Amino acid sequence: MVLTATVLKEVSGVRIITFELMSNHVHFILYGTKEDVELYFTNLKLKLRRLLKISGKIVDLKGFKPNIIAIDDLESLRNQIVYTNRNNYLVDPSQTPFSYPYGANGYYFNPTAKALYRSRYGDLNTRERRDLVHSRDMNYPDSYCVVDNHFSPFSYCDIKLGEAFFRDARHYFYKVSRDIESYKEVASLTGDLTYYTDDELYAAAIVICRNEFGGMRPALLPTEQKKELATRLHYGYNANNKQISRLTKLSENFLCGMFGK
Repeated sequence: MVLTATVLKEVSGVRIITFELMSNHVHFILYGTKEDVELYFTNLKLKLRRLLKISGKIVDLKGFKPNIIAIDDLESLRNQIVYTNRNNYLVDPSQTPFSYPYGANGYYFNPTAKALYRSRYGDLNTRERRDLVHSRDMNYPDSYCVVDNHFSPFSYCDIKLGEAFFRDARHYFYKVSRDIESYKEVASLTGDLTYYTDDELYAAAIVICRNEFGGMRPALLPTEQKKELATRLHYGYNANNKQISRLTKLSENFLCGMFGK
């Protein structure tokens, strides 16, 4: 998060709507011109290389190339914001959309997070500032808020603007928890593999059954239709054999024969 704030102050034409750092990639929703956004990622790569060098780590950053996608309409923007904010929640079942610390996800429509400011950057002494930013460049706004030894995303993300793209908090949380078809479309666009909980897969299966199999529940379908549903869930929703077995009551051994382990 220090790295993010560093780059932001160097590319004034870019506003971060939200972001999420993952183990081997990062998601950003940025507002700015194409040129400014490209410069943002160029600076991010330079800062990352410098930080890794200071840490004594050798990492090949040749593959660090941004996949910049223009967002053309409001509904796509909403879907992208929500997809980013729940990205780790999809991958790690121990997380919630609020618990993952490496992003702005926990700050959307969350008044409690807004009250967590422990101190301001301007209140820290020189050693504390250096320990926080891991750099000799300590020129950050005194107003930046510090939470758990990092800059709060409220300091450098335009979360108020991001929230304004939704009708209200209820609309946002509906999309976080229920609008799974939107995540599927975003994952396809960005080249991600996205994962769904059993409840989300069940909701998708019910829609498929209603539209194509006369509304029967997945477990009550004839075997051939179960196989067709299993294929849709496996290839369209990245469902694993255990999940499909729980939904359709087909045995895992049978599904291993269809899709492998």
